[in-house]
Amino acid sequence: MGNDALYVEIYHAILKSIQANEYPENSPLPSERYLCEKYHVSRSTIRQALNLLQESGVVYTVHGNGSFIKPRIYNQPLGSFYSFTDTLKQNNILIKNEIVGYELVSCTASLARKIACPAGTMFHKLTRLRSAKEYPLMIENTYLPQNRFIKLDIDALSHGSLYEYLAKKYDFHVDKATETFQAVMPRADERALLNISAATPCILLERFSYEDECLIEYTKSIVRGDKYSFSVSF
Repeated sequence: MGNDALYVEIYHAILKSIQANEYPENSPLPSERYLCEKYHVSRSTIRQALNLLQESGVVYTVHGNGSFIKPRIYNQPLGSFYSFTDTLKQNNILIKNEIVGYELVSCTASLARKIACPAGTMFHKLTRLRSAKEYPLMIENTYLPQNRFIKLDIDALSHGSLYEYLAKKYDFHVDKATETFQAVMPRADERALLNISAATPCILLERFSYEDECLIEYTKSIVRGDKYSFSVSF
């Protein structure tokens, strides 16, 4: 077997280990010496395999410290109304929804300024931690008017799409939606849920969804800036 075929074979072997989470994101790959012994190949072959991993965007190199597993970045196109769950499913990535908070709340002054609701209007406030594999991606705080959605099945919302649930149970549809994006530094409680450091930037995403010209959903999300990118085509 030629050296070219051999280093490509080693590349696929290491890649398979990375995809199996043997080496977590941002963790170092084993030393070249260890990899040489593991795969019974020369150091030049290992270096060729590592170069291919770097060219493929799988690892990154820190001079003097070796190679590290590059975090996966999830891209969300913004050309049309979307669901994070549906977008990830299309890429064969299953998202986990963990309900970390639920309560019925009265419209506060700050919320009224956001969504122009009458004082005393009751809302379901649903807080979900959304993760792909074992990596938390975002915290979503969703406000839904109780006079439109009488009751929510919290257990069902732990296992599926919010929009699919609302469409099936309440014939919910969105005529239009607007979103705003802002770079923010997460609070301590948000960092704890997202398992990130104080140096990790996040994106504050606010969505306003309308049904028959009435605001029907307001969602305020804290999205990990190191795990998500957004794109739009003109």
